[in-house]
Amino acid sequence: MAGVKGKSGGARPGAGRKKNPENEGAEYSASTEGMTPLQVLEFFMNDPEVPVALRLKAAQAAAPFKHKKLGEGGKPEKPDAPAAGIGRYAARRGPGAAVKH
Repeated sequence: MAGVKGKSGGARPGAGRKKNPENEGAEYSASTEGMTPLQVLEFFMNDPEVPVALRLKAAQAAAPFKHKKLGEGGKPEKPDAPAAGIGRYAARRGPGAAVKH
């Protein structure tokens, strides 16, 4: 009702996000006091009374802290690095013999 005074805005019945039926009543009586965040994730991941969807989310969140990705070792160092003054790190010499007076 655009243009009608007092009818163009405000909350409408039924508007907004719908509640997720899986999350209703998802209250757990387990005490997690004194646990680290990783320990809490592992607790929920291994608890058989927790819904499977929440267990999977806990496992996904804990995985990066428990397992490295492939190739996450960084750049490997060369075992025989040249010492300073040898090879490309040597002091440059002037033209010397190449210039004739």
